[in-house]
Amino acid sequence: MTVSHGERIRKLFSTAQSSVAIITPFIKVNALHSLLDVVSPDIHIRCVTRWLPEEVASGVSDPAIIYDLQERGNYNLTLVDHLHAKVYIADDRCLAGSANTTNRGLGDFEDSNIEVLLESTTDAPDVIGVLSEIAKVEKLASIGLAEKIMTLATSLPQPEQEYVTTEFWFPRSNKPENAFSFYSRSPSTHLSEVDRILIYDLERANVPPDLSEQEFRFEIRSLLSEIPLADALLDVTTDITLTRADVHPQLSLLTTEEYSVNDLWRSFVNWMVYFFPDKVMRQEISEIALRRARLIK
Repeated sequence: MTVSHGERIRKLFSTAQSSVAIITPFIKVNALHSLLDVVSPDIHIRCVTRWLPEEVASGVSDPAIIYDLQERGNYNLTLVDHLHAKVYIADDRCLAGSANTTNRGLGDFEDSNIEVLLESTTDAPDVIGVLSEIAKVEKLASIGLAEKIMTLATSLPQPEQEYVTTEFWFPRSNKPENAFSFYSRSPSTHLSEVDRILIYDLERANVPPDLSEQEFRFEIRSLLSEIPLADALLDVTTDITLTRADVHPQLSLLTTEEYSVNDLWRSFVNWMVYFFPDKVMRQEISEIALRRARLIK
């Protein structure tokens, strides 16, 4: 029987002598309880997370954890808006990888996410680098801030729904050429809205960590090939041209207040051209189109 990541983290935390740390973008109350149940009250708890209103609105991040931490006491809770790292620390040992502090991230549901957590120590260069970057930008969380974020979140649309309503990953960013750069390093603390959209795309892609650029391209190509719209370009051997008008019915199912059919089409074109230069090309006619390229033999 496979041991869940939650069980691995609980086993790690049960060995703590002085402190444990949970560093993940998304922390849900129930998942946090499941990890802290094995931690004695005299052990200091450190949590680093992020509370972006749109993510709180979607239900993936939960500022209400502060009430439970305050009741427990002996804790420190800070926020990093651009946090992407996932690290669980007990004294000088840690698990680092892709799993958020959610039931699906920890593997506590039957339909849990496919995640990875690798054993490491706090003196490993990569871990030192992450902790150093966090220390530069983290800000102390408060109940007042938590309540302000939760109030704001109730007035926002549910952005996560635009992703979970489909069975395939669909990028929204127009900058696929920056994807590997953001995947392979910690993002800057000063991000444009375009950069934020790209980071959200990468988070939802759930690509395994520490891949080479070639391996990363393979993973993204695999995800793109699962998009139904890609079939017409990748699975035929004759030259065809695909326009926005051709795919309007399919894209209209993915639109939101933030993303129109035109926005989604341009994103799809950019990602396909960048990651499949051997199979498709951008064509400018009366409107942007994708053309099935002749395979190079």
